[in-house]
Amino acid sequence: MSPSLRRILRIASLAAAGLGTLFWAGGLVAAFAVPSARADGFHMLGAVLVTVYWVVLVLPGLMLALLDRWPVVSALFGAVALAVATDVVVPWLPWGLLS
Repeated sequence: MSPSLRRILRIASLAAAGLGTLFWAGGLVAAFAVPSARADGFHMLGAVLVTVYWVVLVLPGLMLALLDRWPVVSALFGAVALAVATDVVVPWLPWGLLS
C-alpha cells in the first residue's frame, strides 16, 4: 500500500472516530438530561447502548488509526460507525424546516 493512501485512510479513520466520539458524548448528554421527575432508570438504557456503540465500533477504529495498523480495517470501522450514527440521527433531523 502506498504511503499516501495509508495517510488518507488514517486521516479518514481519525475523522470518523472523532465524529463517533461526538455522537457518543451527545448520546450520553441526552441520556443524562432527563428531568428527575421523569427519570425512572429506563433512560439509562440509552447511555448503555451508546457506550456499547463506542466500545465496539469507534474505539477499535481509533486505536488502529492511532497505532497506524491495518488502515483498511480502521477505515471500515469508521465507515460502519458513521453509518450507524447517521442512521440514528438523520430520522430525527427537522427536514421540514429546510423547505
